[in-house]
Amino acid sequence: MRRTWIVVVLVIVLGAGTSPATAGPGAPPITLPADPTGLTSPVPAPAQLDPVPPYQPQVACSPVDMIGPMKLRDLVIATYGIGGRGNISRGCTDGLSEHSEGRAWDWIVNVDKPAERAAAADFIAWVTRDDGRNARRLGIMYVIYNQKIWSAYNTTAGWRPSYAHTDHVHVSFSWNGARGDVSFWTGAVAATDVGPCVRFKGSYAVMTEAPRAAACGAPTTALVRTSRPNRSYASTGATVRRAQSLLGVPVTNRFDLATQSAVRAYQRAHDLPPTGAMDQPTWASLDRASITRRTVTGFTGRKAAAYGVAHYSGSTLAPGRAAKAVTILQIALGFRLADRNGYFGPLTAAAVARVEAQAGLVPDGVVRRDDWQAIRAAIR
Repeated sequence: MRRTWIVVVLVIVLGAGTSPATAGPGAPPITLPADPTGLTSPVPAPAQLDPVPPYQPQVACSPVDMIGPMKLRDLVIATYGIGGRGNISRGCTDGLSEHSEGRAWDWIVNVDKPAERAAAADFIAWVTRDDGRNARRLGIMYVIYNQKIWSAYNTTAGWRPSYAHTDHVHVSFSWNGARGDVSFWTGAVAATDVGPCVRFKGSYAVMTEAPRAAACGAPTTALVRTSRPNRSYASTGATVRRAQSLLGVPVTNRFDLATQSAVRAYQRAHDLPPTGAMDQPTWASLDRASITRRTVTGFTGRKAAAYGVAHYSGSTLAPGRAAKAVTILQIALGFRLADRNGYFGPLTAAAVARVEAQAGLVPDGVVRRDDWQAIRAAIR
């Protein structure tokens, strides 16, 4: 393998292969070999090919390296023996980036260094050949290098203009690819993983350990608004300092891992989506003086229960839902003001299950017509 790769590098460096990227629209960012060496899978390929990786942009803030990028990084470095390992995960303050979810990798190979450019060319040619067959097997959504981008979900467009990325190859993964749940590593084709779901607009999704096949519902607008701006991992400044002070963690003025862990712990204790970010529902619970608007007001527990019977008896409310109806439910259940956030978390489900058990209903924590009536009947 290594002897073959040396020959490939020499051929590329000497200029053989396809035309340079400047040949026209859709052309690659550098000269690519016609017959790349590429990578060797640790398992036999199945007869079926993985689905085309859809474009799945960042939705969560979870700066932890995922297994798929780590395995590809290690194999690429072992195969080519050149370039820097680069980074996978990083902070959540640089705009939309799969790096913020640990599902993107930067391989440090400079386009101005012939040996590094040659290695990048071989890898890129192998990934993108045959209409992106190997990209599909690895769950690679797109690749950026030398100011151009190629995407597995739009192969007909070829290489399109991008920016920067002259000193590294950027590789972004689908959720299947990020979890390593693809045929290149497992030898089997898995269903498309849609990834975590955003519950409140303008916030992050909660990272999930297991794949999700069901589509996410539309996120709801935050039901409580505050004067505080949202903050997440790697943010700095006075707003972060305020959050750290309220959370009782060391005040560093930087949203570090300790702060993120404290935010998640607070969110779980108050039945909020444990995103690890200081979003509007979290600020509203933690810093009630900052609240500027509540969507649901003027309800006592009895009025909320009656409203639920009248308006929501024909539908079902289940854990994971975010909606005005959940706020009404939480008021009817007697939740304190700090926990009336409109998210149907474990604490809300447990409270529902207690009422169900007392009323002789199946204590599954899912709210239906009989549950609303039981909640109304339980209010003294």
